[in-house]
Amino acid sequence: MPAISHLKSFQNRFIGLQLPAFVRTTATEHKHFLTLDNINPNVTRMKDPVRGSLVARAAQLEKEFKNGVKKPFKEIINLDISDCQAMGQPPMTFIRQVISIVFYPPLLDDPRFPDDAKQRARTILKACRGGSIGSYTDEIGIEIIRKHAAKFIEKRDGIPCNWEDITLCG
Repeated sequence: MPAISHLKSFQNRFIGLQLPAFVRTTATEHKHFLTLDNINPNVTRMKDPVRGSLVARAAQLEKEFKNGVKKPFKEIINLDISDCQAMGQPPMTFIRQVISIVFYPPLLDDPRFPDDAKQRARTILKACRGGSIGSYTDEIGIEIIRKHAAKFIEKRDGIPCNWEDITLCG
């Protein structure tokens, strides 16, 4: 299914939803924003390779290799599914550590976790009602995480980003 159809499907669910004027103007006036008018048309025609014929053929060839079938090549390199860890990239440890601590706070006392991960987890837990990630949050996301996201966007893109304009959803 073309990627753009997912976007159109999302947009169709919110027909009649009016964006604030500052969002409409900022998005259309700023050169860093992508719109359907300025995005590369190849992106809108893109297909999902995870379920495509290329991936199916690669899986078939891998099975043949395991069964001893000889091929004129020695290996298959799966570059089309964006599974970095399957390609040998180590996981992003810091993020996993913080998430683990936030979901199970007794890990704050575990010496196997570094102090920076513990401090980030404390900051997040302090921002949660009742000090628990399991408590209800604002429907637009936990404020401290929205603030961190805004700082990241400012640093990455070099443009101002107001944390109050950030919405996080799962």
